[in-house]
Amino acid sequence: MRTVVTAFLFFSCSLCFAQGYLLDGKISDIHGNPLAFVPVYIKGTTNGTIANEQGVYQLKLQPGTYTVVFRFIGYEQQTEPLVIIDQNVKLNIKLEPESYTLESYLPQDTEVDSSYVIMRQVIARRKFYLNQVKEYNCRIYLKADQKLLSAPHTFLKADVAKILNLDPERRGIISLFESISQFNHRRPGKVKEIMLGLKSAGGENPFGFNRATDLQVNLYENLLSWGGMSNRAYISPIADNALRFYKYRLLQRFTDDDKTIDVIEVTPKHENEHVFHGVIYVIENDWRLYSADLHLYKRAHIDFVDTLNIREQYIPVTDSVWVPLSLNFSFTGTILGFKYAGYFLGIANNYDINPHFKKDFFNGEVFEVGKNINKKDSVFWSNNRQVPLLDDEKRYYHLFELAEKKQNENHAKDSVKSENNKFRLIPYVLKSYTYRDPFKKITINVPSPAKMVFYNTVEGVSADVKPQFLKEYDRHKTLTVEPEARYGNSNKIFTFNTNVNYRYNPLKQAAVYGSFGSDFLDLNNSGTLSLFLNSLSTLFTGNNYLKLYKAKFASAGTQGEIMNGVLLNGQIEYAHRETVINTSLFAIGKDSTQLTSNDPVHPHSALDINSNVPLFPNHNALSIRTSATITFNQQYTINPDGKFIEPTKYPRMRINYRKGFPIWGSIVDYDFLSVDFFQDQLKCGIYGFASYFVSVGKFFNAKSLFYPDYKQFRGGQSFFFDSSLGSFHFLDYYTYSTDKKYFEAHYEHNFAGYFLGRVPYIRSLNIEEVIGGSYLTQELLRSYKEYYVGLKRSVVRLDYGFSYGENLPVLQGFRFTYNF
Repeated sequence: MRTVVTAFLFFSCSLCFAQGYLLDGKISDIHGNPLAFVPVYIKGTTNGTIANEQGVYQLKLQPGTYTVVFRFIGYEQQTEPLVIIDQNVKLNIKLEPESYTLESYLPQDTEVDSSYVIMRQVIARRKFYLNQVKEYNCRIYLKADQKLLSAPHTFLKADVAKILNLDPERRGIISLFESISQFNHRRPGKVKEIMLGLKSAGGENPFGFNRATDLQVNLYENLLSWGGMSNRAYISPIADNALRFYKYRLLQRFTDDDKTIDVIEVTPKHENEHVFHGVIYVIENDWRLYSADLHLYKRAHIDFVDTLNIREQYIPVTDSVWVPLSLNFSFTGTILGFKYAGYFLGIANNYDINPHFKKDFFNGEVFEVGKNINKKDSVFWSNNRQVPLLDDEKRYYHLFELAEKKQNENHAKDSVKSENNKFRLIPYVLKSYTYRDPFKKITINVPSPAKMVFYNTVEGVSADVKPQFLKEYDRHKTLTVEPEARYGNSNKIFTFNTNVNYRYNPLKQAAVYGSFGSDFLDLNNSGTLSLFLNSLSTLFTGNNYLKLYKAKFASAGTQGEIMNGVLLNGQIEYAHRETVINTSLFAIGKDSTQLTSNDPVHPHSALDINSNVPLFPNHNALSIRTSATITFNQQYTINPDGKFIEPTKYPRMRINYRKGFPIWGSIVDYDFLSVDFFQDQLKCGIYGFASYFVSVGKFFNAKSLFYPDYKQFRGGQSFFFDSSLGSFHFLDYYTYSTDKKYFEAHYEHNFAGYFLGRVPYIRSLNIEEVIGGSYLTQELLRSYKEYYVGLKRSVVRLDYGFSYGENLPVLQGFRFTYNF
């Protein structure tokens, strides 16, 4: 019995020692007002935390003797001795404000000169400190809290506000998020984050900051960027070229132990640049950063928020190595009368600057989210939560958990499902109707009538019904079935086909797919106009751009990664193809003689007798398509839903091969090979981003092939155009398709407001400037060129450009696109 008791006591003591004791308290100013987000750390360690909005902090410590440091920008640093023996300790602190007295004994010109001398030293050491720590790992606690401060009562009714847990004045938390991650980093550019715990309630976080990687701020980098706020980067106050963009002023000097700290005010030379306001704290002689308090305002071209404050504190790991302890993003904003505010906190602990990662540790996986990490219990969060929850945060979590529990109760399943899936006529007319059964993991989507009805000269007024059925299985395997029924009132032809896709290994992007049936297909296999836009063009301008053919087909294919960054795809198809002709020549307010035949190679008038001459004979075609897409240095995220590819700063290459086989009744016989190089949104710092697409290809065998087998290009004859990478603005959709060799190149640069952001009144519109050009050469069209400029605002874009080529007139005009 004594042995059992002894073992129990030993286990209990060991458990207490492992969990440690709690140091907590409240931090306030000399008037007793709480100070929010004050960093607290144990001197000589990288163990620290940050106070919550009410100044309350907490820190787990083992028995021992410590020195606790309270350091807050704008207040004098305070240190307190602490002894932990066998119980929790409460330690309340009052901080005194810093006194800026430097100006009283330093002449103005000397002050300015001193600040620039200091900053030149800091800038000269920037690169050294950037590369000082080659690799490290640490534990990061992340917290995000977004609140609604007010909202128009007209838009946000009282009953909706109640459902959202807002008070009668439409105030309250709308999003709350916490996570614990193991963060691993190696220079240059190697990151691997493993999320260990997640707790969230409400909507998604603004900017998409859902992981520690998104919240990294390294002021030693020349440029800082956060994709959720701007397409341009921001210039660090200590960048190599910072003296071109910033003015500096020495505000104060104070001491921290034996170190002298300079407080430097940074202000932009030009207000509308991508630059910061604020202060940075510099350690003299070392010329390294001690802390920073920086601000971005709307005029710095940030999206979604009006102001953004960034506070970062550094602490020493050794005498010569300092690392970030805490990072605080706080923001305010207004959209359509909705005023909101929030913050993101990141606290790094337990740094190891000599982790000795294994050779293959950084394998491209940058973020890993394990299964059930959002199911951690209260004990886990009690031991790992760095920032104490406020009362309203506890209440918000509690209400959210109650709502989830109620939704999952068996007796509530049918009523909840019925309410969520209720059919509403007016919303359905504007957008599709979606039926979801979360318990059987089934989703059914039915497109709106606006997407079902269309008009073209081949089919007349037609209907195309294409619902989608999605079934999710264990391990996030999915089965998607898309039946499609189509009927034209003019040609009286009914077609039906079905597409099936089964994703059996999300981690390898592995799937098998197939289709069978009949359909009317675009003669340009790269795509032209949507059915909706072609309807508008035909009816109101008399331009029936879309050209079709009819096919009966059966195909099967598969895709999957054979290694990280190498995705293979293969498909086999047997099809019977038929030429079709116009059966309707109706156009609103336009003479039908402007309409053309369905033959894109010889676009006769639709009334010409030759318009019914077939483009190609009806025939059978057996073909295969294969491709290998290679993403260099591919990085990806793994979560329970599968593998998701991250944006890359490296180009991608795709090798395509097609072959037609003259067997089993097929009469096609050809071999086509092409290679594509492309990259989307290559970051160019303060100058926005660029995109490019280059493709070269050739038919090595062209014994027997027909127009649908040709290499097609994405043209742009209509006022509405496709702004996706690799599209032309003015090229005929069909005329220059080829069965020979070709070369095409496209380049586009989005300056993201670099120029217009300097223009008064216009800069508030957040308009982005776009320039670009395209080039094509092939046997029928030598040295075809396009150049254009454009303006983009959110989802809409308007371009003006011109084109010319050998034996072609110069074309010019406007092109418009939208991406709703």
